Amino acid sequence: MQNFFRRLRQNKPLLFAIYGAIGCLMAGILLGEPLLNFTKLPPSTQPTSQPTSQAIVLLIDTSSSMSDGKLTEVKSAASSFVNRRHLTQDQLAIVGFGAEVKTVTPLTTDTNSLKSAIANLFEGGGTPMAQGLDTAVAELQSTSLGRNILLFTDGLPNSQLRTISSALSARNQRINLIAVATGDADVHYLAQLTGDSSLVFYASSGQFDQAFRRAEAAINQQLIESTPTGNYGVLYSVLRIGGWTAFLAMGMVLALIMGQNHYMHRRLLTFSKGSVSGVGSLAAGMIAGAAGQLLFLQVSGISILEVVGRIAGWAILGLLVGGGTRFFVPNLKLPKATFGGSIGGTLGAIGFLVTARIFGDIYGRLSGAVILGFFIGLMIAWVEKTQLNQEPYLLVHWTPKEQTSLLLGAKPILIGSSLNAQIPLNASEGFTPITAQIYKKRDNILMQFDSEYAALKNMKRTIQSLQVGDKRRLGNITIEVKTSMNK
Repeated sequence: MQNFFRRLRQNKPLLFAIYGAIGCLMAGILLGEPLLNFTKLPPSTQPTSQPTSQAIVLLIDTSSSMSDGKLTEVKSAASSFVNRRHLTQDQLAIVGFGAEVKTVTPLTTDTNSLKSAIANLFEGGGTPMAQGLDTAVAELQSTSLGRNILLFTDGLPNSQLRTISSALSARNQRINLIAVATGDADVHYLAQLTGDSSLVFYASSGQFDQAFRRAEAAINQQLIESTPTGNYGVLYSVLRIGGWTAFLAMGMVLALIMGQNHYMHRRLLTFSKGSVSGVGSLAAGMIAGAAGQLLFLQVSGISILEVVGRIAGWAILGLLVGGGTRFFVPNLKLPKATFGGSIGGTLGAIGFLVTARIFGDIYGRLSGAVILGFFIGLMIAWVEKTQLNQEPYLLVHWTPKEQTSLLLGAKPILIGSSLNAQIPLNASEGFTPITAQIYKKRDNILMQFDSEYAALKNMKRTIQSLQVGDKRRLGNITIEVKTSMNK
C-alpha cells in the first residue's frame, strides 16, 4: 500500500481524483446521510403537520382577458393536472373568478365531475382575484388534508391591496399558495401573494401544461431524493440540501488539501489549515447546494430542465471548489481552476444522476458522491498540468526516481522547516523555518534566502536569479527550474 501511494505521487490528476472521491464518500457517510436522515420528513409528517394527501383548489382566472384561446389552453392543462393526481387520496376543487366568483365544483375525488366543471368555465368580466382567493380558502376550511391553492391568472387583480390581504390570510392559515402566470401578469406581484418567488411559474402560450407540472412538482420535489417524502417548504428544503452539499464540499476540499500535501511530502493536515478551509468549503457547499435546489424547484416537472437544474448545482459546486484550490495549490490561475472544477462538477453530476437512478437514493447518493469528488479532483489537477506545460515550473527531486512539480508565479513558494513551507526541509539539518522563497517578478525567476539562514551560511547575496535548467541542492532534495521544452 505504501508503494502504491508513493507511485501515486507521480500522477497528480489520479492522486487528486482518488483523494477527492474518498473525501466526498467519507463526508457523505459520516455527515451527509445522518443529516438527511435526521431532517427527512416521512410521508405522514410535514413541517405544518399536514398529511401527505392533498386538497388542491384550482383557482382559475376567467376574466375577459382570458379570451383568444388562453382559457381553452388552461382548461386542457387543468384537465391533464386532474388526470395526474391520485384521486384515491387527493381531493380537488375548481373555483373560477371573472364575471362571477364561483365554486364550480367543491372538493371531490370524482374525475368526471372535475373535468365537467373545467369544461364549463367561460371568460368574461373583470379580475376579482381577492374574492376568488377568499372563496378558495373557504372551500379548504373543512378538510384535514394538506391545503393548497393553485392560482392561474393572466393579469393584475381589480384590487391589489385587498388581494394581498386575502393571500396573506391564506398563508397565515398554513395554506400553500402557488401561482402560474401568463400574459400581462406581474410575477413580482404574484411573488408577494405566494410569499416566495420560487412558487411563481410563468408560462407563455403553448406552455401552460408545463407550467402546471412545475407548479405541481413544487409541492414535494427534492433535488437529491426520489422516494416519497414529506411536504418540504422551500426554505426548509434549501437549507437541508444546502447543508448536505456543504458537508460534501468540506470533505472534498479537506481531502484535496491532504492530497496536495501528500504530493509535496508534507504533513497531511494541520489544525489551522483544516479549520479555515473547512469553514470556507462549508460556505461554498451551502451556496452551491442552495442554488442548485432553488433552480431545481423552478424547473421541476420539465424532465430535460430538471436534469439541467441538477447538473447546474454540481457545476456551481465544482466551480467554487476549483476556485478554492488556489489557496493551497500555489500559482494556479483562477480561470483554469474554476474551469476545471466546473467541468469536473458537470461530469460528476452526470455520473451522480446515473448511479442514483440505478442504485436508489442512499447508495446512489454515496456512489454519486464518489464520482463527483473523483472528477472534480481529476479536472483541477488536469488544468494545473496544462498550465505546467505552458510556463516555467519548479521540479523538486526527492530521490533519483521521484519528482514533483510546482507552478511558479507571483505567489512565493516557501522552502524550509516550517509547517507553512510548500517544500519541507529538516530543522535538524540547520534549515530555518523559511529558508528561502522562489517567485516570479515579471519575467524573472528569483530565489530569495532568509536573512537568518544567509547569516548562518555567510551568504553575501540573499537574492539569486534563476534560469531554466538551474539547480539548487538543499539537504536531501534538489530543486530545478524546468519548462516543457527541456524535459
